Amino acid sequence: MIKEIYYWMIFYLRKVPSNDMPEFNSFLSVSLMVFFNIATIFIVTRYLFDISVQLNHNETTLLGISSGIFVGFICYLFTYRQKKEIQVKFNNLPLKRRIQGKVIFWIYVILSFSSIFIAGVNLAPTIGN
Repeated sequence: MIKEIYYWMIFYLRKVPSNDMPEFNSFLSVSLMVFFNIATIFIVTRYLFDISVQLNHNETTLLGISSGIFVGFICYLFTYRQKKEIQVKFNNLPLKRRIQGKVIFWIYVILSFSSIFIAGVNLAPTIGN
C-alpha cells in the first residue's frame, strides 16, 4: 500500500511546476505520514491502556529523532530505492484501478494528517492525569 501511496504522491507532485524532485519529496511526504500514523497509534494506545511514560525533553527529542530516522530508512528501502519499479508497475493500471488508487491515496493523506492532530490535541493532554 505504501508503494501505491508513494506513486500517487509522485503523480500529484509532478504537477507542481516548482517541484524539481518529485520522487524525493514524495519519499519525505510518505515517511512523514507513516511517522504520523505510528505516533497516532502510540498516543491512542497510551490513552486506552492508561500507560504513563515520563520522559524528559532530551529523551523525547532522542526518541522522536531516532524513530523518524528509522521510519525514513524503512520508507527509503520500500519506496525511494524502488522508484523506477514502482512507477512501471502503477503506470500500467487499468482506469478503474487508477481511480480506486487515487481515492485510497486521498483518504490515506486526509486521515494521516487529521488523526495525528485529533489524537494529539484531544488525547495526549489527558494521558497520565
